[in-house]
Amino acid sequence: MKINQFIIACVATVSFFATGSSFANGYNDGLLAAESGDYQTAVQKWEPLAKQGDPLAQFNLALLYHSGSGVEADEQKALSWYHKAADNGYYYAQEYLAIGYQEGWFGLPVDKKQAQYWLQRLEQAQY
Repeated sequence: MKINQFIIACVATVSFFATGSSFANGYNDGLLAAESGDYQTAVQKWEPLAKQGDPLAQFNLALLYHSGSGVEADEQKALSWYHKAADNGYYYAQEYLAIGYQEGWFGLPVDKKQAQYWLQRLEQAQY
């Protein structure tokens, strides 16, 4: 599977579980753009939402920075957005970080304490 197809699959899966506020604020426009392969527009639509603290937009921006879709690939920016989404209680971001720290993925060091922290937060996270 190509990385862009992977991003579309992730965004679509995450969007399936999304609720209200993101969609009311233009999230859907970003989703439609991403699904059509227009990642630059998706970034333009999601970045303001992410900066306002929307965890779904934060997570999707992380995916785009991670893959370099619509933006220059930047693992540090991706990790920053993953952390923001996870700190805002977003389940999938917490799951990414838990696995990332367990396995040393996404540029993260293997850190069992951090992995355990995020695994515990998963129990309280929002889908």
